[in-house]
Amino acid sequence: MANSPRPRRRRKTPACPPIGALMRYGERTVRVIAEASGQRVIIESVDEDGRTFRSAVKWASLAALEEQLF
Repeated sequence: MANSPRPRRRRKTPACPPIGALMRYGERTVRVIAEASGQRVIIESVDEDGRTFRSAVKWASLAALEEQLF
């Protein structure tokens, strides 16, 4: 038993942001639409012309909103 291997520690996997959450992606405020594969989420945002578009980004690229939106 003295030579038994040590149990491996698992890394904490980051949690996916909840669907519908408002988050910060760079300078934009975005809404999380769905979870995608490879630690990515589908986000929805609005550009300067008012057009809505969706894109896939990594979880690590998203940040929580500050206390004030505007």
